[in-house]
Amino acid sequence: MGIEVDLSELHRFEASLGRIASKALPEVDAVLEKGALNIKNDMVAAVKESAHFKGMTGAISYDSAAAVGHLRYEIGPDKGRRGGALGNIYYFGTSRGGGTGDIDGPLATEEPRTYSELGKLVSKWGDSL
Repeated sequence: MGIEVDLSELHRFEASLGRIASKALPEVDAVLEKGALNIKNDMVAAVKESAHFKGMTGAISYDSAAAVGHLRYEIGPDKGRRGGALGNIYYFGTSRGGGTGDIDGPLATEEPRTYSELGKLVSKWGDSL
């Protein structure tokens, strides 16, 4: 006497997930890139208000660091650009001062918006299963 298990529905679900994943990556990337741009813009706005560090506004940028299976954006001062080396002093300071920049604030501001947009995508894909 044996046990029979019908896995056909599980296989259909697995195939649906594969189709969604291939469609999802560009949409997720668009949401993350918009979030990276918003964070960058908030960082630039904060630096513009500084009497001593506003010269580094043009150095703040974001770059995609995507690899197979995941997406990532790096946001902040680019040391290769004019004024970019000031970023360490602005955000982290030295023994002589500095460290007045808020590196976490722009991320905290953007986080709920990005999560909300990602949640909308998940809901949309869930409806197509």
